[in-house]
Amino acid sequence: MTTKTGVIETSATLYAYTNEYISRQFSFEELLREVARRGQGPGVEVVGFQSIRGFPDVDDAFAERFRELIAELGLRPTSLAINSDRFLKPGQPVADDVLAEYHRRQMRAAVKLGFPILRYQFATPPSLVRELAPYAEDLGLKLGLEVHAPAHAHHPLVLAYREVYGQVNSPALGWIPDFGGTAERLPQSFLDASRARGVPESLIALLLEIWPEQGESHVRAGKLREIATRDGHVPEHIQAVSLIFFILAKNDPRGWSELVDRTIHIHGKFYGVDADGREEAIDYDTILPIFRDGGFSGTICSEWEGHAYMVADAFGKVDAHQAMCRRILDAA
Repeated sequence: MTTKTGVIETSATLYAYTNEYISRQFSFEELLREVARRGQGPGVEVVGFQSIRGFPDVDDAFAERFRELIAELGLRPTSLAINSDRFLKPGQPVADDVLAEYHRRQMRAAVKLGFPILRYQFATPPSLVRELAPYAEDLGLKLGLEVHAPAHAHHPLVLAYREVYGQVNSPALGWIPDFGGTAERLPQSFLDASRARGVPESLIALLLEIWPEQGESHVRAGKLREIATRDGHVPEHIQAVSLIFFILAKNDPRGWSELVDRTIHIHGKFYGVDADGREEAIDYDTILPIFRDGGFSGTICSEWEGHAYMVADAFGKVDAHQAMCRRILDAA
C-alpha cells in the first residue's frame, strides 16, 4: 500500500472563467463570490493583467476591497499570475534593468494583495530569475515557473531553469507544473469543436497523425500547415487545429517526479471530464499520485482551458474537475 505523504487542496484560478468574465456575465467580484458559493476555493489564483485595472500597479482602494472580499468570502489568495513583456514599446526590446524593475513592481503588487506565490513564465529569462530571487526572499514571496506545454521536466527550456535553481539554491524559487505538457491524447471536446467550425474529417485525421509525433511543437504545426495547404484546406480551418500544438504535448507524465521537491503550486490544466470521471486528454490517475506520494503539500487550481475553443459553463467544468481530483487523491 502506498503511503500518502502530501496533502493537496483543490482550488480555483479565475483564468478558468475567462469567457464568463470577458463576456461580462460576471464581474471580478462576482467571480470571487461564485467561486466561494460553489465551494471551489478556498484557494484562489488571479491573473494580474486579466483582472486588475492598471496592473502591475495596484491602487490602495482596490487592494483594500480585495482583502475585504477575501475575508468576507472565506477565500485565500494562493498565486498571482504575472507576465514578462520584453517589448513594452513595439519593436524596442527593453533593457535588462527595466525588465527587472517591471517584475519587482509585480512582486510588490502580490505583497499588497496578500499573495504568497507568483506564477512567472518562460518569457522571464533564467538570468533574470537569478537576480530576482533575493528580492523575493526579502518580500517573503515564492516565484514559481509555470512549466507549460509544450515543455516538460526534460525540455531544454526547463533544464536551463533547473540549472539556475540548483546554482542559486534559493527557497524562493519553485515550480508550477501545468499538466498540458504531458497529455495522452487530444481532447474529444476540441475535436468536436473543430468539426462544429466546419473542419473536414480529412484535416482532423491529419491532425491526429501529426500531433503525437516527436519533435518541437512549432515544427509539427508547420508540417501540418504545409500538408494541409497543399491539400487545399482553408486557412481558417488550418489555424483552428494548429492551436492544439501549443497548449498540449505528448510526453511521459512520470517525468514530473523530478520536479516534485521544488513544486510550490500546481496548475490543474484540463479540458473536460468524461462520463467515467476522467480527464479527456491528461492522465490524472498517474500524475496526481506522483505529487501526493512525493510529498507535495499545497494547492492545485482547476485551470479549465477549453474556453480557448468552445463556450461552456466553466463553473460546472471546475466542479467536475475538482470532484475527479478528490477521488484520485483520496484513493490508496
